[in-house]
Amino acid sequence: MRARSPNDFQRHREAAVRPPWRSGRSAPSGRLPSSGFSLLELLVALTLVSLLLAVAVPALVVPPGVQLRSAADLVATGLRQARLTAIREQRPVALVLDVDARALQVEGLRKVRTLPDDVRLELFTAQRELVGAKRGGIRFYPDGTSTGGRVTLTREGLRVEVDVEWLTGRIRIREGGA
Repeated sequence: MRARSPNDFQRHREAAVRPPWRSGRSAPSGRLPSSGFSLLELLVALTLVSLLLAVAVPALVVPPGVQLRSAADLVATGLRQARLTAIREQRPVALVLDVDARALQVEGLRKVRTLPDDVRLELFTAQRELVGAKRGGIRFYPDGTSTGGRVTLTREGLRVEVDVEWLTGRIRIREGGA
C-alpha cells in the first residue's frame, strides 16, 4: 500500500468538483449543456408573477374612509400650524380655505395644500372671517384662542368633521356618517 501525499488529495478533490465537460471530456450528448431557462420554466414563473399581481394590486387601492381621514388630518395639520405660528410670532394667523378649489393655506406662508378631487369641503366660521361665498378662514390669536369653527369633509357617504374650539383653540377630528 502506497502512502498518499497531500498533493494526491488536492488533485482528487479538484477532479471531484470539476464537471465532466471541464476536464476535457465531452458531455453525454456531445455538446455543452445550456445555461438558460426552458420555455416551461419561464411560463411557470410568469404565471406565478401574474397571480401575485392579481392579489396585490387590489390591496393597493385606498378605501374611501382612509382617504377622507387623510384629508381631515391635512386640514387639522394646517390648523395646528396656524395656531403655532400665531403663538410663536405673537400675531393673529388664519388658516384660509378655498371651498371650490379644495385648497388650504396658512396666512403668510407660501405653501398651498390641496385636497383630493372627490372630497367635498364645507367651512363653518365666524362671519368676519369669510372672504367670499366660497372662501374663508379660522383665525388663531397669540394666546392660543381662536375664532372657532368647523371644517366638514365628505366623500361617498362618509363624513369627517374637524372642530376648532374658540376658547382654547383645541383642534379635534370627529368621524361619523353623512
